[in-house]
Amino acid sequence: MDGFERIPVDVRWKLAAREVSALPLAYRRAIRDGADDQLYNEVERAVWREQGREAGVIARAFGMPIRDAREVAEAFAAATRVFFGPEYRYEIRDSGPDEAVLTVRECAMVARANERGEDPLTACNACHAYANAAVPALNQDYALKYQSSICAGDRTCSITVRPVRRE
Repeated sequence: MDGFERIPVDVRWKLAAREVSALPLAYRRAIRDGADDQLYNEVERAVWREQGREAGVIARAFGMPIRDAREVAEAFAAATRVFFGPEYRYEIRDSGPDEAVLTVRECAMVARANERGEDPLTACNACHAYANAAVPALNQDYALKYQSSICAGDRTCSITVRPVRRE
């Protein structure tokens, strides 16, 4: 048995997810001092939009249904938990015709910020870029509306998945 195989699968996942959730902080420390805020934020958003698009890849690869708001919310939460690990804790409830509310109770990115003595708000840019790319990657007819955010100091993130408003 090689060294990799000695690490139990669930432990590998937890360790990998822990490191992914710390990436926004690592980027910020490595790049932020050399770039102005606007440039840094644009680069960070571009990186996390790419990660968000992977939610659609995961949903399709595992045959997750993504036809309505609840299914989109469930697929989004499942893919996000794959990336960020078991620290990402959430509930989903229907809130109206073809609307679902995703309530995030624990966020791995905010946990990493807190562990490192960083402002949790630093996770917001990356998280919103990720989430706002993930949902349309799952189903282009849906979008998110944020009601509250842990990284902004709220107790939970409350995010409504609802049909895109076309004008």
